[in-house]
Amino acid sequence: MVVVVDNYSVEPENKFKTGKIAGFDFGLKTFLTCSNGTQIESPQFFKQSLNAIRKASKSHSRKLKGSANRERARKNLVRKHEDISHARRDWFWKLAHDLTNKFDVLCFETLNLKGMQRLWGRKISDLAFAEFLKILEWVAKKKGKQVVYVDRWYPSSKTCSHCGHVLESLDLSVREWCCPSCHQVNGRDENAAKNIQTVGASTVRLGDVRQVIPAVAV
Repeated sequence: MVVVVDNYSVEPENKFKTGKIAGFDFGLKTFLTCSNGTQIESPQFFKQSLNAIRKASKSHSRKLKGSANRERARKNLVRKHEDISHARRDWFWKLAHDLTNKFDVLCFETLNLKGMQRLWGRKISDLAFAEFLKILEWVAKKKGKQVVYVDRWYPSSKTCSHCGHVLESLDLSVREWCCPSCHQVNGRDENAAKNIQTVGASTVRLGDVRQVIPAVAV
């Protein structure tokens, strides 16, 4: 199942059309891998500020309960968390504008974020995939672009983007694999992004949008 986001009552801007579509794969090590091979690393704002957060939290816990010093320490800790949130959101807005300037249709895999949260905890919270997608949907709507979601059960990582062969299994630790059918060597994330792009493209009316697919060597 594919869902085309169309639920924001925002007037589109007169933005230029790129004539391009791209698929994107989310990851824990690389925030986004694009079907054209581009990788976007996450700043991991909470991780960068973890020492400062721990210091502020320790300072708060040491202050006498009910004291003015404890209240000042509490407010300082809150500000630390707010600074992280603001920095992350600012990066999300800039990234959303950058991607929608480059592509007319942006395809993503629907994620089981609750399940990911249980497995990887704080890292998923720091990456904040859901918050980024919400911002991207708003920016895309405003610019007259499309955000398309591919069903999360589609085996994007296990499918060879070159010939369509589907592996029976693929361990999470495997970052690159050779297709047993066509012998194409697939990088896990880029391969998944290409498949997400292909499925997304096949389910929307592209008009003059063309898929960004590298030429096949002969």
